Amino acid sequence: MNSPVESANVPENAATPPARPQNGRAPGSKNSAMQDRAVRTREAIIAVAARHFDTDGYGHTSINTISATGKFAKGAMYYHFPSKEAIAQHLISDWNRTLDDTVSEALTSGSSSTAGEKLAAIFTSLARQIAEDTNVRAGMKLTLEPTIDSGAAFARWVDVVNDIIGTAIAAGEITNTLTTHRLAWNLCAGTLGAVNASAVLHENFDLTTRIDDVLTIHLSATH
Repeated sequence: MNSPVESANVPENAATPPARPQNGRAPGSKNSAMQDRAVRTREAIIAVAARHFDTDGYGHTSINTISATGKFAKGAMYYHFPSKEAIAQHLISDWNRTLDDTVSEALTSGSSSTAGEKLAAIFTSLARQIAEDTNVRAGMKLTLEPTIDSGAAFARWVDVVNDIIGTAIAAGEITNTLTTHRLAWNLCAGTLGAVNASAVLHENFDLTTRIDDVLTIHLSATH
């Protein structure tokens, strides 16, 4: 006679019946819902912080301000970001990604274009994204925030553009002068200047047109 705790004549490799969902909910759906909510909260924190960094500046924005505006619990804030700087670093990383993607696209699609056309494509695309996306705009402004990486992100931006100009100089497409060696810095600083000036002066103008003006002026001095 079989022991009451043993199964009679049941092979060892018999399939185990699937667990029945509790309360009609599929297994794992609770964890998935919690993960989705966490992602939404993280994105909302970044978006609220970006708006304040963009309009008020990094130095005038505090964790308390972000928490109050977004109605975030402090625990939720610190769960995702240990500090205001961590949020800023995230926005700068997103800006770096936007820059890299924009440059890669311009160089790939315009492989036979002139250096001037490639630079125009890059900065025109960046101008559009800066104008339309607060996160991108805030990330770009933060590249010159002295308390975060001492401006390393801005230097990275200049270096990326300078690589394109250096290739054009080596190919004889752009004249090798002191002016052309300053071109990358002038284009990046000019873009930042136009964005910051429009915010301070509350001017409603087409940023793409202004950036195109900056490009035209500086590129004309390279020939």
